[in-house]
Amino acid sequence: MLKHLLENRHTIGSVNNDTCLTTRRANATVISNVYEGIPETILLNVITWVLLILLFAILRNRAWDYGRLALVHTEKWTQLFYKNTDDAVAVEESSADVSLIPDAGCLWFPSIFKISKERIFTRCGPDASHYLSFQEQLLLLSTTITVFALCVILPINFQGKLQGGKTTFGHTTLSNLEPSSNWLWVHVVASFCFVPLTVLIMRRSSGRIPSASALTSRTVMITHISHAHRNTDDIKNYFTVRFPDTEIKDIQIAYRIKKLTILEKQRALTHEAKMYCILNNKPDLKVQPYGCIICCPWKTQNALEYYTEEEARLTDLVVAERRKVLESPLGIAFITLNSEESAHHVIKSFTPGSLRHWLITKAPSPSDINWENLEISYRNWYSKAILINAILFLILFFLTTPVIVVNVFNNLTSAQDKFLSKLTPLLSDFLPTLLLLSVSALMPVLVAYSDEWMSHWTKSKQNHATMHKAFFFLLFMVLILPSLGLTSAQAFVEWSLQTGNLTVRWECVFLADKGAFFINYVITSALIGTALELLRFPELAMYAFRLLRIKSEAEKTSIRKEIMSEFPFGIHYAWTLLIFTISTVYSLTCPLITPFGLLYLSLKHFVDKYNIYYVYRPITMCGEGQQIHADAVRMVRVAILLLQLIMAAFSFIRGGFNIMCAVSFIAFIVTVTFFFFLSPFPSCRPIQNNNTALPEFSEQYIAPVLLSSQNIEQGDEYIVSSPSSYGSSNINDIGVRLMSEIGSSVA
Repeated sequence: MLKHLLENRHTIGSVNNDTCLTTRRANATVISNVYEGIPETILLNVITWVLLILLFAILRNRAWDYGRLALVHTEKWTQLFYKNTDDAVAVEESSADVSLIPDAGCLWFPSIFKISKERIFTRCGPDASHYLSFQEQLLLLSTTITVFALCVILPINFQGKLQGGKTTFGHTTLSNLEPSSNWLWVHVVASFCFVPLTVLIMRRSSGRIPSASALTSRTVMITHISHAHRNTDDIKNYFTVRFPDTEIKDIQIAYRIKKLTILEKQRALTHEAKMYCILNNKPDLKVQPYGCIICCPWKTQNALEYYTEEEARLTDLVVAERRKVLESPLGIAFITLNSEESAHHVIKSFTPGSLRHWLITKAPSPSDINWENLEISYRNWYSKAILINAILFLILFFLTTPVIVVNVFNNLTSAQDKFLSKLTPLLSDFLPTLLLLSVSALMPVLVAYSDEWMSHWTKSKQNHATMHKAFFFLLFMVLILPSLGLTSAQAFVEWSLQTGNLTVRWECVFLADKGAFFINYVITSALIGTALELLRFPELAMYAFRLLRIKSEAEKTSIRKEIMSEFPFGIHYAWTLLIFTISTVYSLTCPLITPFGLLYLSLKHFVDKYNIYYVYRPITMCGEGQQIHADAVRMVRVAILLLQLIMAAFSFIRGGFNIMCAVSFIAFIVTVTFFFFLSPFPSCRPIQNNNTALPEFSEQYIAPVLLSSQNIEQGDEYIVSSPSSYGSSNINDIGVRLMSEIGSSVA
């Protein structure tokens, strides 16, 4: 193969945009025909970004002025999406240390800069602190690379004469230099110097803040418990004999609660709908029991009567199902010991015997556990994972890259007499990039849904798997395949098996248009992409879709509560790493991309900081949760390795196997060895044996549905307060009065 590549170096310069897949631009321009449409992209993105930010400011100001302390069932949709969450309001009222920064009116923007790390940790937890710290170190690294690329690499690239004049975009790229130019040594040395720079900066993002509570740090999880030993007395007796110096504080066994969770959710929804009718004094409210009230407004029933009867029926089902659940425990138990040292001792010293084939590990946080998924055994989980990942691989293997979708769009517009180009050349140049961003944004969603269907035991494992699959899929589809001028993974495999024209595809990486394509993509991601993350249109669309399916107006309360979700660390880690990788890989071949990559990381950091603090519910991930943060730091290595690989390929294709090429390949091998065998990045592990630093939370290793259903079985009453309880009558009295009114009207 090496001999064949050497023989085919005469094809250099023969490739073009027709040979290498790239987005085609219209010849007509609005501003000027320079820099491959980058000025037009900047102009349209800035205008769109300003409009989106103004829209967000108006919506948020409207939400804030309406009153944050209003009850959920009296809120408008603007309060639900663009004000603080109910949990945040509750936290603000209960503790001055974690109170939300007042940001009424337009003060929300400067408030983002005033949120300290201590507030983030106290309000949002250690995982948010790890994530934002990772972004801060990535910003520092990107700033250093940007300064070097603009101040050193860009003037060097201008020394060549192969790519047009000074107003030509290709004049700023590496392709402008002669293959024999000594200036290329600066690029090769720089690619190697980025390695220690990356290690020195990114090591600081490996957190030292503990990610576990005091309860989690001294709790172990036991799996593979046989049916004969699934009781607390048997487990306690075994630990007393096997570990006599260890004091057991609590033992909790997991149960099959999936069906119970569904029933309890339906019962809670029915109860809230009934209370809505009572509190709002709406005895004549109608409900459509067989479908949505909007599409089927006929054959309705009285809402209060319906929800009262439905709640009674579901309550009986919940109580019966709970009793059934407690009779069939799972082979999983959580044992809380007296100290963290005891938990470590149990994990290290336990060895499975002939009767006890247990597996003892560190317990995840109770809030991190997907309790309804614990009934999925290891064997069933792996079978399900193999099937889902195989289907996902087949879909993504034959799925074309977003670039081919853009070219199909361009071809369609050309076939229609270039309608968009006649309408406005600016719009015709901007839509392909926006379409590319939209199509690529759907890819992580597909990956995230596939991981949700896999029924992970913990949220941290789900986020961890989502981050890896989404990042490498996006990297392959958005960066690698378009750089090589290929349309899908299938085309990549076919190209890899070919024996001829191997050099052509590597030459595609160094086309001037290729760098401009990625610059336009990063610009659109930085401005429009981050602004859309503030507005959260997909969540708003899902909220509207759920509202169309409600049986009555009383169910709006439950729908509004469901929109409060947890921050998806896996997807956002993948997006952040993707844009950083793109800007770093092309930082030496196309230095103009670096300031826009830095712009994306800056805006992304502040948008995520706002959303984490004001919008999403806190999430606590320990154990595997720390792994996602450590792996995100390690995945920065991909950008440096791809950068060095591109420089080695450029040296070989342009100059053959010379000294520069040999040095580049040796540097690449040394970097691979250093990254993967010496492991320069530390893991995000909490400080051991420091219980005083761990926060105490009122958590229990009991599924929340078992606690709520226990209250129902014991007959505990729900206490619901009215927004203005100045001498108001009892809720039960109101319900009796409304029921009597309904009965008299029917009579």
